[in-house]
Amino acid sequence: MFVYLGRRGSLGQFTLQLAGAAADISDLDPYYMVANSEGFAPRLSQLGCAVVKVDTYRRWPIASIIGNFTAARRTMISALSHKPMDAVVTLMPHIWSPMLAPAIKRLGISYVTVAHDAVAHPGDPTGILTPWLLRDVALADLVVTLSQSVADRLVSERRVAPCQVLPLFHPDLHYGEQLPQRQRSREAPLRLLFFGRMMKYKGLPLLLDAIEMLRSEGVNLTLCVAGLGNIDSERPRLVALGAEVINSWIEDSAVGPLLHRHDAMVVSYIEASQSGVAATAFGNFLPVVGVPVGGIAEQVIDGRTGVLAQGLDARSLANAIRRLTVDHELYESICKHLRATAPERSMRRFLGALMDAIEIRFANT
Repeated sequence: MFVYLGRRGSLGQFTLQLAGAAADISDLDPYYMVANSEGFAPRLSQLGCAVVKVDTYRRWPIASIIGNFTAARRTMISALSHKPMDAVVTLMPHIWSPMLAPAIKRLGISYVTVAHDAVAHPGDPTGILTPWLLRDVALADLVVTLSQSVADRLVSERRVAPCQVLPLFHPDLHYGEQLPQRQRSREAPLRLLFFGRMMKYKGLPLLLDAIEMLRSEGVNLTLCVAGLGNIDSERPRLVALGAEVINSWIEDSAVGPLLHRHDAMVVSYIEASQSGVAATAFGNFLPVVGVPVGGIAEQVIDGRTGVLAQGLDARSLANAIRRLTVDHELYESICKHLRATAPERSMRRFLGALMDAIEIRFANT
């Protein structure tokens, strides 16, 4: 059973792609336990998946959280009791996960969790829940991470034993049709995209510092900032730069067209575990400009999947953007490499590695 109790966001797409990959594995018979939301659960059902739907909550009234949790746990136990399961895999910890895990283990079923973060992100209001969500790591029989960086942090802080952690990678995320080939005119500006939830750790001010430097030096580029969040403090600078601003939630159906009309993604994070935004760019063969922080340095391989700044300062980021802007051969080479190496970053490969690990570790349980 794969569990994802979120209501929207990139992990919904992650789960849908995992379901597609699972359908191609003949000896895998998965169930999916998901939030009963209007958009996501029906899409899983349309794929022919066996789906267990539970009501979560939209806000934070304690009565709703407790009442719905009790019903969700009862539904989960019933599903697990009626159909033998080798393991339950939580694809992203939810506030309920540390309370669901003991019930799973009492049934004699192995419990696996995918730990996305080892620490709270600066400026992320949900970070207050991180210590609670990390209890899920302590309860799991196997902890999967999407970067070596997070695995190392969890081990160094003694949240998990080295033998219990499996560092994998963040698979590419696909939204809509991929462009058959990316091409840039040598005379046209480099069209940069800064995409995702607008939070402090995403480093928008750092990017704007770099763009201002490049503009003063005559570098030909444009910027689009797209995503939900408070960017009021940076609006005057964005206006001065002539940036396009889409300050709202970007629906799944709009992500593909947004990627198609840009040449590169920028992930100027000041702190990171790994980046779903980078994985989204790679899924459309879009080069990424990144900074050497956390798992970003594992995803953005300089000259192959993007351009990696040499430092965490604006000058280093500006230099990385400049390289991609002026070196057209480098840009074309990265696009070709992303396309050629897509199987290495695929959900099929991710799921295969996860299933192999579960089979090996829990064969005798």
